[in-house]
Amino acid sequence: MRVVGVDFTSAPKRDKPVVVAECDLQGDRLALEAFRSFCDWPAYEQWLRTDDTWMGGFDFPFGLPRRFVEAQDLGENWPSVVDHCVLWGKEKFSGVAMKAFQAARTPRDKHRETDLAAKSESPLKTLANPPVGKMFYEGAWRLLAAGIHIPRLNETGSAKIAVEAYPGLAVSRMGERYYKNDKPHSASANAAARKRILGLLESKEENQFGMRLYVTSPRLRRQMDDASGDWLDAALCAMQAAWAWERRDAGYGLPQSVDPVEGWIVSA
Repeated sequence: MRVVGVDFTSAPKRDKPVVVAECDLQGDRLALEAFRSFCDWPAYEQWLRTDDTWMGGFDFPFGLPRRFVEAQDLGENWPSVVDHCVLWGKEKFSGVAMKAFQAARTPRDKHRETDLAAKSESPLKTLANPPVGKMFYEGAWRLLAAGIHIPRLNETGSAKIAVEAYPGLAVSRMGERYYKNDKPHSASANAAARKRILGLLESKEENQFGMRLYVTSPRLRRQMDDASGDWLDAALCAMQAAWAWERRDAGYGLPQSVDPVEGWIVSA
């Protein structure tokens, strides 16, 4: 089975592209065969629309908090929510979402249930780093427009299946925290952490996925050691997608109670 992992950005450019890890899943081995990078939206959109078959893990929030959706009357299902946000436009969405984020009185006012479970950032956060709300905006409508099958959110029957991934969750379960975006004082420690993470991914017995990553060339290994962490994150997304594929007969490992406007981070 072809598996892809997507390290996403809300503003792709040459020095910060959307990175895609392309893999082949055979039994308990996920072979990393290549990386793609997209420096602009047209190239990424063309890739999404290509007639293909894959299971993909995408590193951005697919949905929005239920309380925000209800307060803004955005609809009762994922396509409706995404369409409403697109009709607003990026700037209005960013302003409304950030205002709600700043006005939140409780964690559930600004987080989805899955964010609380995975300790991930609020998808209402648009004007502070990391701007995951902008990642939702730029990522979700493109999946919808391409007709991608998203379990529990947009079940189109497409041969391209997407789940929400979160590399930070996988890394935290490996006992690591800081592993990328090196500064002079942290470069050595972060590089060592990346090597430990890769070592765990390559050992079926030592990671939480029940499979091992096989890196097919030294060049790919060097890319995964890049200080940005983007290529390593793409591989982690692919591992999460492969984990979901192995559980496809049980709803891709997603809880039965997934909220149809919030979505769920796979393996959270």
